[in-house]
Amino acid sequence: MDLQPHDHPKQLIEQLAADPRVGRVKIHLRGNTEISGTIGPMGEHSVIIKALTGREFFDAYVLYDSITCVEVQTRA
Repeated sequence: MDLQPHDHPKQLIEQLAADPRVGRVKIHLRGNTEISGTIGPMGEHSVIIKALTGREFFDAYVLYDSITCVEVQTRA
């Protein structure tokens, strides 16, 4: 997978969600918070990150504007 620069995190999340090779992502948020999980439903201003790492039965609602970095494994 080759990551491409985007003007808004929403575009990157959409690219990652469309790629069947992408499993878990790590998202860094403002305030030095990070979450890891799989990409779920996407809206105009937010995304649901499902199956959070280390937290059974938890999902997270993330505003695109709060994302500072997205980590994804690009080679298996």
